[in-house]
Amino acid sequence: MTFPLHASAAALLAACAIVASDAQSAPTLDDFRTAPHRDWIAISGASHHFQPDRREWREDNPGAGFEREFTGTPWVASAGYFRNSYNRNTFYAGGRWMPLEAGPFRFGAFGLLASGYPSPILILPAISAQFGRVGANLIVLPNLPGYSGYLGLQLRFGLD
Repeated sequence: MTFPLHASAAALLAACAIVASDAQSAPTLDDFRTAPHRDWIAISGASHHFQPDRREWREDNPGAGFEREFTGTPWVASAGYFRNSYNRNTFYAGGRWMPLEAGPFRFGAFGLLASGYPSPILILPAISAQFGRVGANLIVLPNLPGYSGYLGLQLRFGLD
């Protein structure tokens, strides 16, 4: 995706979230700070690319981040660092919108601002699983023209 397409997708995702919320107005920073939540440490670790012959992708992606899951909502804020598949440092901030649930599994998308990639805006399909104080995030991206699809894995550990 090119930068304008990423920006358009991010704007569309934000607009849908605001329209879908039951609140009369957009939440403030104070609302996020005081809202019921659960904090997590996310450990980045691995990826697998479907077309490894297109490039020598790095598939060992060490890093760590912080997540704040807003109780009773589909929203999770996240920020952190990892070494990406281009073998570059990536610092990211954004969140996950996970509106669909099936048992311990949630389905949705990551929306992030991230360094170390051709575009600073990333919108990626995601699956999350949670079993008590332990969980995992799986990013699943299909093959795209000019780019290998991949699976990316993070482990999550509850801080409470």
